[in-house]
Amino acid sequence: MGEIVEGLDRERIAALRSSGRFFWVDVRADDVSREDFTAALDIPPHALTPLLAFGEDKAPSRKIHADGQHVVFVFTAFADTQPIEVHVLVSGGFLLTVHGESLSLPEQLDLQFPEGRSEQYLIYSVLDAMVTTAFDQLNDIGNALEDLQAAPTNRRTGRDMRDVNARLAGLRRRVAPQRGTFERVSEEIDQVEGLETEGDRYFERIAAQLSRLVDGIDAVSNSSANLVDLRVNETMYRLTVVATVFLPLTFLTGFFGMNFKWLVDRIDTLASFLVLGVGGCVVGAALTMIALRSGDPEG
Repeated sequence: MGEIVEGLDRERIAALRSSGRFFWVDVRADDVSREDFTAALDIPPHALTPLLAFGEDKAPSRKIHADGQHVVFVFTAFADTQPIEVHVLVSGGFLLTVHGESLSLPEQLDLQFPEGRSEQYLIYSVLDAMVTTAFDQLNDIGNALEDLQAAPTNRRTGRDMRDVNARLAGLRRRVAPQRGTFERVSEEIDQVEGLETEGDRYFERIAAQLSRLVDGIDAVSNSSANLVDLRVNETMYRLTVVATVFLPLTFLTGFFGMNFKWLVDRIDTLASFLVLGVGGCVVGAALTMIALRSGDPEG
């Protein structure tokens, strides 16, 4: 129980199948052909088609296949910040994961399988570990958002906010379809011929995890939107302060610039200029700032 085969090692796979041991095969799609899958694992063509249908030209719901002996569906894992589209095949004798990235999924997930557990438990462990990588991504995004809350508003902060929102959108786009399709997938896995069970509803736990994950993404998205609104309000407040300060100054300069004869005749010394000209501007600005501060709840 819990044997892991990386790549289509035909001799080892044949030995495991002849001994009746359940095992996990992880394969990079570009390293093998359809004929290799058929020869090593006896996968029929109708299951191979969705298994090898990589790309976004088909929705994940169109990549589900179930025939009583095989269940094929799409799942997502994350390595660092990069999503990995993993195509999963469940049968009564083995679990197969196929992906396009040049990496080892077992090493990325770092799983340990205890002895004496059922075949369904191994499948559950692999899927749960992939969901956990998405939770790790959400936690990293949440930490980045928390750092941005304490950062000053500038061009770099705005760029970082766009990156956070892009990561959130990409995470939800990957996870939400899984939540929508996994309920059906879990029922199909329970019906796979020859698959040993323990009686526990393992895959209901995966569906619940996916729901919590989507809810968590939405909660972080709301926090991000609130932070953007707060930054916009702060910027508008600063612009309003600047406009309010310059409004009386503009009035005063316009008033004194009209060259009334009475003013021209009397502002003929430096003292008059400083008191009536400069002093008037300073008094107007000071009165404006006092009015703003008295209306500021934190002031």
